[in-house]
Amino acid sequence: FQTLIAGDSWGEMAVPLIERHPWASLILCGSLLTTVYGVLSLIVAVVVDTFAENRANDLEATAAELADSENQEKKYLTKLFGQIDADASGQVSLEELESGASALK
Repeated sequence: FQTLIAGDSWGEMAVPLIERHPWASLILCGSLLTTVYGVLSLIVAVVVDTFAENRANDLEATAAELADSENQEKKYLTKLFGQIDADASGQVSLEELESGASALK
């Protein structure tokens, strides 16, 4: 059992058994390959999961940056149109927009 699971003394157990019963090599090689590929599969799964989690976190950070940038732009535009709105009506008329645009030049 310890040989199969941990790989301890594999040769001490397998070689005499294979010499005595050559057909046992199929079972022993199959067991070894299953164990090796099973562990490799687990390692790959952990690596892929870690990268997927990092990508998700990166997407969340990018979305937060975009939302922050959008809020800053909205504040800037609100301030700009507030300055252009000469009569403080909350609406910018065409004349106010034209005079504001000419003042910014």
